[in-house]
Amino acid sequence: MKILVIGGTKFIGLNVVRQLSKMGHEVTVFHRGKTTVKLSQNVQEILGDRTHIIDFKSKFAEISPQVVLDMFPYTENDALMLMKTFKGITQRIVAISSMDVYRAYGVILGRESDVIPLPITEDSPLRSSLYPFRNKSEKPLERIDDDYEKILVEKVVMSDPDLPGTIVRLPMVYKANICSKENL
Repeated sequence: MKILVIGGTKFIGLNVVRQLSKMGHEVTVFHRGKTTVKLSQNVQEILGDRTHIIDFKSKFAEISPQVVLDMFPYTENDALMLMKTFKGITQRIVAISSMDVYRAYGVILGRESDVIPLPITEDSPLRSSLYPFRNKSEKPLERIDDDYEKILVEKVVMSDPDLPGTIVRLPMVYKANICSKENL
């Protein structure tokens, strides 16, 4: 299967790319080129910034991926540009989301006061307040701005009847030193 991975050189993306390649998929990684990693010979690269992803539409059409896996859609605009860019090019979008969409996370942040039944499942209620990190000085990731909102990302990816979407909600993931030379 032809798979395009957006952001596959750091954190979880690097391991995903390596595993997909090991499984025999034709993998192309779209990334900024700011992280130097050794990818398998059979993994192709396209260098570019996701803020200009639409500019690469013809290049993406050339490789014609069956699946596009977006490792870091953080904002509604990220998701809108993702869907606009790949409509008519790919058969499915897979977007990585987070457990922070759940209302229970809003309770942890002190923005929600509901009692949340446990365990949390895919059907558990989502946060009612958007933008969990807006106007906060401390943010859990380096690239989170005030427009970060995975709930809106999910809505955009799942709402296009012509381009099916899949959401993968990750639990809290702690960054390990997976990009060190020792681990390559």
